[in-house]
Amino acid sequence: MSHMAINKDYRQIEVASEVEQSARTLAHSTRDVPTPSDSYALLGELGATVDHLEQVCRQLSQWHAAAREPEHFEGEDARGDGTGTATAAAQLDSASAALATASAALMRAHAANGVVRWSA
Repeated sequence: MSHMAINKDYRQIEVASEVEQSARTLAHSTRDVPTPSDSYALLGELGATVDHLEQVCRQLSQWHAAAREPEHFEGEDARGDGTGTATAAAQLDSASAALATASAALMRAHAANGVVRWSA
């Protein structure tokens, strides 16, 4: 089933919550794979999901790097040192790089899984 990506402003938190709930369900359901041949498609879907999460982190990093006071925020609270948006951008870059590494590993696992003659 294919869904067209729809960008609706102000829905990002709702969509992120849906992704988290689906990921939690998947985490609980993959203790076993009742139909072994499903593992190939599962790895493909997981790889695509990680690719999308990498893109989200990269885009959020760019957004944080471009955020300007007072247009986007009004300073920092008492815990801040004036580097909040820059630090968030740098950490999101790190997350994006880690997800790119995970994506590459998932692609290799998917390819290796593809040569196995799984039972139906």
